[in-house]
Amino acid sequence: MELERVPLRVTGKWIGKDLAFFNSDNPKIWYALAGADLETQPGTYDLTLTGVMAGGRVIHSLKKLDISAANFRSGAADVPENFVEPDAAGKKQIAADGVLKNRAFSHLIAAPQWSDNFVTPVKAKPTDSFGMTRVFNEELSSTHRGTDFPINEGAPVVVSNSGTVVLAKELFYEGNCVIVDHGQRFFTIYMHLSKIEVEAGNKLEKGERLGLSGQTGRVTGPHLHMGVRWNGTYLDPTKLLGLTLAEARP
Repeated sequence: MELERVPLRVTGKWIGKDLAFFNSDNPKIWYALAGADLETQPGTYDLTLTGVMAGGRVIHSLKKLDISAANFRSGAADVPENFVEPDAAGKKQIAADGVLKNRAFSHLIAAPQWSDNFVTPVKAKPTDSFGMTRVFNEELSSTHRGTDFPINEGAPVVVSNSGTVVLAKELFYEGNCVIVDHGQRFFTIYMHLSKIEVEAGNKLEKGERLGLSGQTGRVTGPHLHMGVRWNGTYLDPTKLLGLTLAEARP
């Protein structure tokens, strides 16, 4: 959002989600980082913007943005049966994990913690796996809400951008998992690690190591699963990694 006279504050809404804006090196431009969930239906959606000027005058802007249909793949995979039909102990852990993840994703840092572009967490190319429908053991259908990076066990995994660790723990499906809060309700998630090297509360700089790749949890082989979550919705990590971003300044 660029204006001749710069607002003191900018707010917005996109597909029912509130946008958090920030300034960069150019004080005439306000930025917000956002996206569309994989379950968003194709169509035209309103992006509404509101700016508060000096003296209290309020200005409004409306943009119409198109979301086109995506073609997500499907496939089958075989995993240990307990990951398809968990036993009593497994169900108990899944419930406890849900509480921990909800608590982590409710963490709020108002100001952006990231700096410039997000970087790839491992030295491997991502697969075309976001949004894929997987059928496990010909029984259980699941939508893949992240991107897999095929890489051998024990490879360094780095945080994609600066932020605060809000969860670092072994979970039932995710295996060894780290969730990092980058501010303004943006999180990145790193799953199936063989080793976690950070703790909740740690503040990480972009590119800092958080663990080693592995094959823990519900997997068919060694790889890193990276997830991106914004405002309760899961976004395609490859789209975030492909963006050229301005340096965030609250």
